[in-house]
Amino acid sequence: MPQEQKQKKKRVPITALTKQEICLKKRENLKLRDEDLAKEYGLDRSTITKILKQREKWLAIDPNSNYAKQKTQKSPKFPQIEDALSRWLSANLNNGNSVSDAQLQEKALELAQSYGIRNEFQASNGWISKFKNRHQFRSSESQGVSEVSLQVNPQSVPIGTTVISPPEHSNFSNTVSLPPNSHYSSNPSIATSSRTNGTNMIINASSSQQHFLPYGAGASTPLVPSFTPSRMYPLTTITPSMIPENAAFIFCDYQNDVVGMFQTTNILNQFLVHSKTLFQEVHQAKQKKSISSFSVGLSFRPNYPEVSSNNRYIEKLRTSGRLIEGTKGAEFIDGMIPREDDIVIKKRRVDAFYNTDLQMILQLRNIRHIILSGIATGDVILSTCRSAADRDLNVTVVRDCCFDGSESVQNVLMNELFPTQGVMVASLDDILTGLRLS
Repeated sequence: MPQEQKQKKKRVPITALTKQEICLKKRENLKLRDEDLAKEYGLDRSTITKILKQREKWLAIDPNSNYAKQKTQKSPKFPQIEDALSRWLSANLNNGNSVSDAQLQEKALELAQSYGIRNEFQASNGWISKFKNRHQFRSSESQGVSEVSLQVNPQSVPIGTTVISPPEHSNFSNTVSLPPNSHYSSNPSIATSSRTNGTNMIINASSSQQHFLPYGAGASTPLVPSFTPSRMYPLTTITPSMIPENAAFIFCDYQNDVVGMFQTTNILNQFLVHSKTLFQEVHQAKQKKSISSFSVGLSFRPNYPEVSSNNRYIEKLRTSGRLIEGTKGAEFIDGMIPREDDIVIKKRRVDAFYNTDLQMILQLRNIRHIILSGIATGDVILSTCRSAADRDLNVTVVRDCCFDGSESVQNVLMNELFPTQGVMVASLDDILTGLRLS
């Protein structure tokens, strides 16, 4: 009897989102065996092991991105340009700007120049088309060909153009790819129609309100609408020489009560993963480099004697009963607990410099460059940035390690305000590269 041929096991494709789910389950239950996960997801044990070895990568992905939903995760050839360009385009759309393919191409080349790879990258029409397909920006043909249609005022949009609706705060169930040589717009006056369970739903984008909570507490405050920047500025590429030997990393407000003020989301979880990675890498680099690290925390004595009723922002913290010295809520979260060689700064206001000894210690150590991360971007990071700039310090913020309850606030600060005021915006990867080079 002929020997039966051993059939090759069919490869089971899974999305990046599923891989993130596997890593989250393992993180929540360390006793969960790889064999059990393999059985649950119909995968080989070796596949589970490979996924968990790259857990930081999968935990850091944006679950709402096109990449997260693809069953093959082929990395783009120029990931740094891809990431920066996607954020730039999203920010433009959110702020009501129109961007043509030519402008998109020009921005991509500008980013390539800043990353020092202009000779390798051409920003061809094919690359622009693939970029749009990979990221699936929501669009609509003015003739109504696309599945997601837009009702457009003929005087506001030229005939024959393609329109993208704002990617945030809208109820789209479908997304479509953009054709080449298109023109995008997110005019707030456009009313959008979304197909949901076979029913067309009309949404007036101008009527949608965005809210953010200062520190996640108290009554909501309306975000000022219709902010239209004159232009968008490129991210600053951090090179090793831009992290001097006497730089200081300042980690702001990574405390249990502060994190607890925000709703747990994938974005918050990714921010915490990124921050813990940076925290760990900084302490490893300190063994070779002359850099300092500060852990800044907000706290108050019992009964809040430092809080004035005139300060409505801080007053809300008193009514919440949080951040009292000596309580668990005022302690730093796991993974961000200061080490023996860290300097802990206690503050009573959002600004890390206000009535603290931070400036004195920086001066004594001859530190002129600080690198900021923490919660929340629109409050702590913004206040500390301005205060540091007024003290003639060089300031860098780590985009991936700053979190705000409002994504709009985060994007405006990182893409528009900080770059215009001399604050450098860096990605986590750029900072890590600078730290790892001896």
